Amino acid sequence: MKKWKSILPMLLCVCLAACSQTDNRGKGAEYEEKEKLVLWSYYETDMQKTALDELVEGFNEYQDKYELVWEYHGPATEFNKLLAIGITQEQLPDMVIIDNPDMPRYIQMNRFEDITDELLKWGEIESYFPNVIESVMDDGRYYGLPFCCNNLALIYNKDIFREENVSLPKTWEEFEETAAELTTAERKGFAMCAIPGEQSAFQIAMWILCAGEELQDIGGRGTEEAFSLIQRLVENNALSEECINWSQNDVARVFIDGRCAMMENGPWVFPALEAAGIDYGVAVFPSEGKHAGVTGGEDLAVIKGKNIEGSIAFMRYYSRQDVMLNINLRANSMPPKKKAARLFLNVKPEYQVFMNQMEKCVPRGSHEEWTKLSECLSEVQYRVVTGESTAEEACSYIREYMR
Repeated sequence: MKKWKSILPMLLCVCLAACSQTDNRGKGAEYEEKEKLVLWSYYETDMQKTALDELVEGFNEYQDKYELVWEYHGPATEFNKLLAIGITQEQLPDMVIIDNPDMPRYIQMNRFEDITDELLKWGEIESYFPNVIESVMDDGRYYGLPFCCNNLALIYNKDIFREENVSLPKTWEEFEETAAELTTAERKGFAMCAIPGEQSAFQIAMWILCAGEELQDIGGRGTEEAFSLIQRLVENNALSEECINWSQNDVARVFIDGRCAMMENGPWVFPALEAAGIDYGVAVFPSEGKHAGVTGGEDLAVIKGKNIEGSIAFMRYYSRQDVMLNINLRANSMPPKKKAARLFLNVKPEYQVFMNQMEKCVPRGSHEEWTKLSECLSEVQYRVVTGESTAEEACSYIREYMR
């Protein structure tokens, strides 16, 4: 036995040396020959991370040429700052999953590859929701591929509605009355996100578009009506002024805690609501005669000068219906392809309202200066909620700021 113990380490060393010297034999050599691809994302929930893990693993097993890894660079509010630093330091990935309203800025900065010819070869552009594929376009050219999509709706607590014997509001007048009726000392009738930044602009834009205002005309009568409604909700105690500190996920927590009866939010909050055992419903957003909204979600883009061939290979893999469907089911986001979206509803029927609204939504990036407008909307919403500005003053500020 002692003799075998002394020989085993030597045999192990010989075997390891032999394995390391093989040419094209064995899985190890094949792995070393693969080209490395890097994907950046700000996905941070457990389900989103699991979805990306499975996507990366599936791609790496699907083909033998590339080895993809994904890296977390977030949270979402910091993603663009980190990406900008990476651009300065030339420390960039091959691809990014990016918030779709940020696409135009980087396209104009010439940071993303034009992949129009590749997409046209696939012949699948028509399979996407038109307003979603538009988010990756500029001057008729394509600079990315939609990764997922979403929008906003009115989410309500069914138990509270039953207890108070109230009906779903369809108009703004009904909504205001319902929010007031559902407000108690411990609970607000409604909650929304007004935290400074893109989330705030995303949410207030929904109200403005439902007032009949076009995205390009924000700052007009519809905008004033939307801010007037928000102002009245705060003044009548149906909307907490604390919403200026709440992200969309914070609003979901307020809803789960029973501190509001209705909220403006997206389907990404469903897992948290279901885990908490909340009996929730989803309704079309109250409007002043026009049901509209803005498209949310992420796009997949290739960084200029990076591994284009490998990135395109990954995009083609992700565009497969089975892959796209599985990842979106995992991440609780909606597929950007129409057929995949219909199949998605067979598993998650609670997304029906959001899916129905997709065709009516407009991409935020369709506004030529959305980044500037977003900052402005976020600022004036803060002022209106805190009482620093009236709705009329907010609109004047928007028109002056965007001039």
